[in-house]
Order: sequence, then C-alpha cells, then structure tokens
Amino acid sequence: MAHRPPKTFTPHSKHLAPTTRPVDTRTEDEIVQHILSHRPVAHQKNVWAFWDRGWDAIRPWTKRNIIDWVRRLGPEWEVRVLDVLPDSPRHVRHFVDESLLPPAFYKFGHNHAGQHKSDILRLPLLYLHGGVWIDVGGILTRHLDDIWCKIEDPNDPTEVVGISTTVGSEAMPDRALGNTFIAAAKGTLFIRLWHEVFSAVMNERTSSLDARLDPLFTHLTPFAFPSSTSSSVKIPVEAFADYVAQFTAAGRLFALVDPSIGWDGPRFFQENLMLFNMDEMFIQNFITDWSGEVQFSHLSRPRKEPVDHADLDQLASQEFVETCLGRSLIIKLSQGLIPEPIPLAKIWNRPENENADIAAGTWAEYLRWGSVHLDQGRPLAPISKEAKAALLKRAWTAGVVEIIDEATPVRDVVLL
Repeated sequence: MAHRPPKTFTPHSKHLAPTTRPVDTRTEDEIVQHILSHRPVAHQKNVWAFWDRGWDAIRPWTKRNIIDWVRRLGPEWEVRVLDVLPDSPRHVRHFVDESLLPPAFYKFGHNHAGQHKSDILRLPLLYLHGGVWIDVGGILTRHLDDIWCKIEDPNDPTEVVGISTTVGSEAMPDRALGNTFIAAAKGTLFIRLWHEVFSAVMNERTSSLDARLDPLFTHLTPFAFPSSTSSSVKIPVEAFADYVAQFTAAGRLFALVDPSIGWDGPRFFQENLMLFNMDEMFIQNFITDWSGEVQFSHLSRPRKEPVDHADLDQLASQEFVETCLGRSLIIKLSQGLIPEPIPLAKIWNRPENENADIAAGTWAEYLRWGSVHLDQGRPLAPISKEAKAALLKRAWTAGVVEIIDEATPVRDVVLL
C-alpha cells in the first residue's frame, strides 16, 4: 500500500500539528533499495539498527517501522540496518573492527541470540561513528533533531540521551538506563566504558544465562521490577535480569569512580546523561495494562474522516492513538520475554495480520501516517536533576572492570 501524503488526515489533539520539516517522498521500494545499499559513514547523523539474519528475514510491520524512520527524518539522517550475512554489504565488519567485539558475539546460539548480538554491537557503533541506536521494534514518533541538537550544542552538557527504567519516580535499582534508544556523539567516553564492561561480562558466553550473577555485578542491588509494575505482566524475574545485563553494566558505571581515567560516574549520570521516563516508549502499554489485544482492537477499528465523536469506540481509539503519537519518543513494541499478556508485536507477527499495521481505513493507518507527518507541540520532558539524584545512592572507587568487594572504598552520593 502506498504511503499517504501529508494532508490525508486531520489530528484532533491540540498537541499534534502537521510537521514543517522535509520528509522523504521516495516510494517504499526506493527507500528499501537505499536501506539495502552500502553507504560509508560521512557524518554523525546516523541511525543504527541490526537484524542478524538480514533484511529479508525482518517481519513486514518491522520493516515498515524502519522505512518510516527514513521518511520522517529526511535527507540529513542516514538509516542503516546491519546484519551478519557473509556477503552482505551491511555486514557489521564494514562498520566495526570485529576485534572490538567479544567472542560471545559469534558464539551466541540461544533463542535471543539476535537481541544479544545487537546489545553488543550498538555501543561500538555509537562510539566509533556517533548517532542514535533504535531497536527495530520501535515506531519513531518524534524527529531526532529535537534530541540531537542537545548533543551538538557546545553549551549543553548533554553527551548521551536514553530512556530510563523509571516509572513515575521509581526505577529498577542500579539499572536506571535502558538500551532500546541511545543517542551519543562519536567518541563519548561513557559509551566506550559501557561497551568495555558489557564485553567483559559477555566475553565467551554462549547465552545470557546467569549474566546477572557476573562478578562485576555482585556489589549492585539484586534485580527487581519496580513495585508499580502491572500485575498483568508475567515475566520470570531471573531470566529478565539476565536478559537486561546491559542495563546493569551501565548501572555499574554510574556507581563507579575511577580516578586513573578521570571517570566520575555519579557526576556523569547527573550532568551529562539526559534521561526520559519509560512512558516515552511504553505509554501504549501503560494505558492498556500491557494488553496487546486491546491495542490491536483500537488499531484495527475502522476510522473515517472526520471522526464521529458521538461514537464512544471511536473516541477511545482516537485517545489511544493520539496519546501514543503525542507523548512518546518512540512506540516500542516488545516481544522478547513477555509471554502474557500477549504483546501487540506478536499479534502483528501472525500471518493473517501481515498488513494489519497499514490496513486502509483503520486507526493503524492513521498511526503510521501520524508517525511521519505529525509533530508534537510539547517540549522535551527529561527526568529532572532532583529525580535523578534520588536514583543513585552510593559509589565505589575502583577500576572499570575491577571486581568490587567489601574492601573496596564506597561512599554515599549527594548530587544536586
């Protein structure tokens, strides 16, 4: 189905308006051919993603996420989806010296091998080239220039932008930064150190099993979900703690001071990291209690222009879609370790729903269109310094990959 042009629909929300930025007007086939081409890195406005088995193995709705990144961002941003297919022009070795990757990158052989390969890969890509990492399951709802201008501004202390594990005022202890969406300039020290810690943890592993128990993490708070996590979400805690070991690697760095290299983790966390609450990628889950079936029902509902506001079902779907478009940086459709409630991603994966995300005359079609053609009126709303200070309580003085034990100097952290 052809992409709908700019004035096809009219948003109801006063917080959404037609974008004035240039969008990519090429056909879908032309954009795909561009994505499939090899383009040497020429600047730092790069979007990085990865699918180990290559473009042809990506689900149709996920391909359309990436195509719409290209549409939304226009000519100034380069979108690349790397892989590990032997003769691919998008093979990771064209962008990262493979000696920088731990042996685990090629040893992983479990169900989530692709995800953990992408965990390893995203950090050296950002360190070597700069740009933004986005997981392929994300529908981009805000132009990256809104964030990149903070990193580019020499008068702004922001070096890294990410989405936290914070819900309200509560985060996963010692795991404040997630990895779905990461923006950083080329050569950022934190990104290099994060990769160093995570590589040391993964090293020769063939899976993430028991990564949570790695000696580099034993001084940190054992993993736990925030108390506000919905009781509807059924996730095995230990398996999830292993799955998000990269979050823990970042948490180690925030709680670390290494004078030998000038690293002050608490200061970096407070001054140089711009963090957003988790609802910037999971608002669709919070307003539906994580029910992919409810989300699918909203998006599959027929939509007519103008919307009939006397129809309560139409009002509910409009509120759902425009809240997602107006209050997210990205709409992350996860599926990895969430068995129930069934996530929207798994519903869209079903063969009978291959084109459900773009079905003509539905709210899904409006969501896709809006993710390209609508801008948010709200300013960026990162977590405040005061709220961040509450997330970090102590710091150890040690080397970046030194085992921390009872003899290691530790102090309370007080930051304003």
